Amino acid sequence: MDFYQIMVLIAVIAFVVLVVYAVVTLRQVGRTAESLEYLATITAENMAKTQSTFDLIDNVSSLLDSTFYKLLRLGVNAVSRYRSGKGNK
Repeated sequence: MDFYQIMVLIAVIAFVVLVVYAVVTLRQVGRTAESLEYLATITAENMAKTQSTFDLIDNVSSLLDSTFYKLLRLGVNAVSRYRSGKGNK
């Protein structure tokens, strides 16, 4: 075998190795995509199950938030009235 035949043989072997690695990589990508799809499905189902809990927490949070500010405003008004009444005496 001369030099060029050896180089062609090395190139063919390198190409075959590249193809084998490409096939293995693409199979792994396919398995990863299936796993991600399964994970997304499970996550969507779990989110649907817990949506009512999140809605309840949001409603309670809104109620507490609005009640807190109403009480704070009532307290500020009471202090203002007390001070204005005390200053008139």
